[in-house]
Amino acid sequence: MQLKNCISTRRASAITSPANTLTTTLVAALAASTIASTLSADFTTRRWTSDTSYELAISHMPDLDQRRDGLAADSDGDAGGMYCAPTSAANLFAYIANHGYASVAPGAADWEDAANYEAGTDFIDLLGDRMFTSGTGGTFGPFAYTGVVTTLTLEAGTRFVAEMESWTPWNAVSLKEMLRAGIDEQAISMLAYGKYENLGTNSCGETVIWRDGGHFMTLVGGKRSGSTRQISASDPDDSSDTSNQSAFTINTWSCPWVNDLCVFPTVTGSCTFGTNQSMSRIMRGSSDDFRIIDFRISIRPSHCYSWGAFSDGSAALRILTATINGAEQRLVPVAPSIAQSARLAVSPSGIPFALANPGRAAQILVLAAGPNGPALMPANLGGLQFPRIDEIVFASDRTLVVRSGRMLHAIGGLDAGNPTEDDNAPTLAWSREVPFDVALMVAGRGAEAGDGVHAVHAFSTDLRAIATIGDDPEGGPVIRSVPAALPLDPQRLANTVVVEDSKHTLWFAQPGNSFVSALLPEGNFFNLQLPIQSLQALSIDDLDRLLVVEAGKVRAFAHGPQGVVEVDAAQVPFAGMQGGRGLVVERSTGNADSRFHGHNGWREIKEPTAAIVGDLNGDAKVDATDMATVLSAWGSAQPGNPADIDRDGFVGPQDLAALLANWGA
Repeated sequence: MQLKNCISTRRASAITSPANTLTTTLVAALAASTIASTLSADFTTRRWTSDTSYELAISHMPDLDQRRDGLAADSDGDAGGMYCAPTSAANLFAYIANHGYASVAPGAADWEDAANYEAGTDFIDLLGDRMFTSGTGGTFGPFAYTGVVTTLTLEAGTRFVAEMESWTPWNAVSLKEMLRAGIDEQAISMLAYGKYENLGTNSCGETVIWRDGGHFMTLVGGKRSGSTRQISASDPDDSSDTSNQSAFTINTWSCPWVNDLCVFPTVTGSCTFGTNQSMSRIMRGSSDDFRIIDFRISIRPSHCYSWGAFSDGSAALRILTATINGAEQRLVPVAPSIAQSARLAVSPSGIPFALANPGRAAQILVLAAGPNGPALMPANLGGLQFPRIDEIVFASDRTLVVRSGRMLHAIGGLDAGNPTEDDNAPTLAWSREVPFDVALMVAGRGAEAGDGVHAVHAFSTDLRAIATIGDDPEGGPVIRSVPAALPLDPQRLANTVVVEDSKHTLWFAQPGNSFVSALLPEGNFFNLQLPIQSLQALSIDDLDRLLVVEAGKVRAFAHGPQGVVEVDAAQVPFAGMQGGRGLVVERSTGNADSRFHGHNGWREIKEPTAAIVGDLNGDAKVDATDMATVLSAWGSAQPGNPADIDRDGFVGPQDLAALLANWGA
């Protein structure tokens, strides 16, 4: 999806927007005014029986049409013909608004009703502006993500986070990951598949493919039963009527896990320089077309993790989920060695990892499903071994960065937790050496496309030198200094906390202080006095608000030209919650890398304008395969069943008649 000049024929003025040591206990707080509490009724199926048997079904997800009068026309003259990204995102926001957050634009409404057609067009156009969507060139994927994050924070503050996951040589976007996010956290997602050209088979026996356009849709469910995998989605490009909203529809396609693929521009050289990967393929169109899921944006409740010594003295991982009606709590037993772990690393998918016994006896643990419920279990590194592990963090490129002395090693394939059958094995993405002994490692923010996506900062033992691994990890680290005047107590260096905000300012905090220090990218610094007596921990949210733990409670502060202002739980859902000696607030994150996603193939393509009535598998024909789908679902009353052609909530004679009327089309 390539960036073009933004063209908009309609203005959306009608839309308005309303430290770190675990001593006795490791605590993780999942806090949000969550989708889960008010939206759960429309997650009609959330089942994870095993890694080969799971299912997700979401009802009442809007299915707005992208072809609309008032949107910029594509090269064929079709209004909105390249607006699949903002339309798919509009579905997610409309879903949130209809499920307990009516103040979130575009507001709560029946979006299938003609009376709301213009308001829907206005909101899609607004999102298109924020995504820099072009009428003829569509939307560049990373800017779709930026538009979603901008709108999300304007409309809902930090109650939700947006996660962007895109294909890279060490990361695949899988059906399993999207469904797991919906099942475990009730995340709602929009996805893109790339249309890949089959270039041939290389000498390694891999099918070499190269992207030539893509298309966005809205996820409404999917399932796996043994070797059978299916995905259900709403396609915004299913109507050619630009003046009326079509009936909401759901498409279901087979979605197999395909092995031995290599994304590379030529067959020559692919065996040497390419990467063998497995990916989720959507069986839409002819069997010669490789439509591969390679991009997703998921919106889910935001998370806050805190650990330390708590009043009840329990040794457990506490997961607190704040809902509209109160808070729920889960306890996960923790081994004594975890109580001494240096810090918690949280993946972009919200999965906590912990490091036990840093050094030569270190063990990386991950929260996973155990026989008696969730538990911290050994992470499967896929055979990768390190002489020692001193520290772990997750970079924005979705790699787990392991520090072994002066060496930093980035491991791909662990962002969704321990890999299963529908995952690629953990792989070493890159390794770099830091030219001095390291005391602390901090992940870069990577807030914008290609801006620090791989960035990791390593600090010297006195915290006065920083080595930064930048956008190209193969290049040497950039070394810079921390001004000697920036106040750091040498006696408390081991407990110093450093975090980076969206403007790439580094914030330093030492437990016991009532202030924090900010090191600006250009090298200047300032101290910011907070209205507290003594902080225990520090983190930063999506809006760059400072969250600290003082006297066992989380407090949040906004800062700017007008000074420091405390923010309450109405704006920061974690404010007032119990906190310990460490704090991590989840932030929106994306892994777009211009080295891989900047070529012309990442533009949008146009699929057939209108779906053929009775074409249930999306292969552009009505035949025995579609009839088999209807007959296998005969008598079903499951909402959103694709075999329910007339959308009356029941699969029966009328659906069969509609299919037969188009037989052979």
